[in-house]
Amino acid sequence: MITETYQPRYIAPSIKAAMATVSGRVVGVHQACSRVPRIGARDFDQLVESIKTHGLLRPIEIDSNRRLIDGRSRLQACAVASLQLGEQDIVVTAADPWAIARSNNARRHLTQGQKAMEAERLLQQEKELAAQRKTEGGKKGRQSKQCSLGTDSVPSEAEPKKRQPRAMDKVAAATGVSREQLTLAANVRQADPETAEMVEQGEMTLEDAAKKTGVVPKKRIKPSVAKPMTQVPMNKPAKSKPTATQLPWKDEFTEITDTPDGLRTLRCPHATFYIHKTEAFTGVVMAEKDKWWWCYAGTEGDQGEVSLREEAEQRLLACFSTNANGKR
Repeated sequence: MITETYQPRYIAPSIKAAMATVSGRVVGVHQACSRVPRIGARDFDQLVESIKTHGLLRPIEIDSNRRLIDGRSRLQACAVASLQLGEQDIVVTAADPWAIARSNNARRHLTQGQKAMEAERLLQQEKELAAQRKTEGGKKGRQSKQCSLGTDSVPSEAEPKKRQPRAMDKVAAATGVSREQLTLAANVRQADPETAEMVEQGEMTLEDAAKKTGVVPKKRIKPSVAKPMTQVPMNKPAKSKPTATQLPWKDEFTEITDTPDGLRTLRCPHATFYIHKTEAFTGVVMAEKDKWWWCYAGTEGDQGEVSLREEAEQRLLACFSTNANGKR
């Protein structure tokens, strides 16, 4: 079977060349923006044609230091289309650059290697948060012990807290990336950060990066055989009722749920993330000042801001339900 290779109509200029067309109004690229994978050649061609026909519909966003926050591809496409950008086309934003980058990543069709590298970054953040919680917990424990000295207080009979899942297990459950892929991504980044960045940009597979850096994938450990279940007496048959929603993991900050239709939800204090096992569906709900911003990754138009978190989540799920029924 012969697979046709897409022949691009336009060649994207370097971001430095694109910035030169706006006379110093954009002087650099924020690190968060540079972490977002570039769009493909077909999507870039469509973006250029859209700008030629309709102009720039969404402004390019920069921070107070004139660093690019959002709109790298739009800026390059405007350079190709020879579009002169007015004052309203480049605006300063106070929004969190990393939040914008996460929402842009949600709209990208990432390769398995890119997903693994993004999950590995999330793993590093989770490890830092876990270390912070451990330090804070240790301080509270020492303070409680000091307060109890010299008193007639009776030790609490409350059961000790269950041990929380490791950061690796938590991230693997939330992203769908296996522990082996997470470990491989972490080893590649440690061995050669530049090669890891090539994987993040979609320029190299994770497997090729592992070969290049000499990283050997960790062998999969054969699972142990589960012990046979204790037989239930005939006069007491076992009863099991399937639940509508399974709760694979939860702590005081995060809750991960799975539904029978294949939807996985990761709910944190300030955001909710959605991913589907079989459908092309990813989405995010985030706190933005006094509003809740939601974005469905199926189409760029499906996003908005509302006052309540529950309403934002309902609107996002409604977009998924509509597009899943073929009304895309």
